Amino acid sequence: MKQEDMEHLIAKAKELGASAAVPVSVPTIKLGMWTRMKCQYGCPNYGQTLCCPPHAPSAEFTRKFLADYTHSLLVQMTIPYDPEDAKDWNAYDRKIHLALTDLVIGVEREAFLMNYYKAFALKAGRCRLCDTCNLKKCVHPDRARPSAEACGIDVMALAADNGFDSRVLRGPVKEFKIYGLILLD
Repeated sequence: MKQEDMEHLIAKAKELGASAAVPVSVPTIKLGMWTRMKCQYGCPNYGQTLCCPPHAPSAEFTRKFLADYTHSLLVQMTIPYDPEDAKDWNAYDRKIHLALTDLVIGVEREAFLMNYYKAFALKAGRCRLCDTCNLKKCVHPDRARPSAEACGIDVMALAADNGFDSRVLRGPVKEFKIYGLILLD
């Protein structure tokens, strides 16, 4: 991938709301079966959307899928936390995830238009395109993307390995940092 193309995509990510964006060599992305176990045993969204397990691609499929790529762009979105805004947690959470979806889909589209026709976006967290997923056929196939964790990607390691502070939040929270990954080539 040309350096100037990557720089253009980084600028586009920031224009779309990323607080930071860094190129990532796809072979360095860590996968693990444990991420799906955390989805199945610990996440209340398990089985609730077509972008989450058991509907999302397996870690083994993801490993094979990632082999089609060498370049990617990791984007970070920083969301200030205001307890007043989060009183209706469901609405607040949906707003955050829709913003991240718009960001990664926007960068994916920009890359596609630059002739990186294999561009594909993943995002951390569940799909929030619908209030309730019909679990039969996606009504937003143009925007729905599987959860990176559901596909076996260790998002915490991905962030940490690429210079981001990815510690578990404790104490008073002032902001959230959420991540998306756009596969390129």
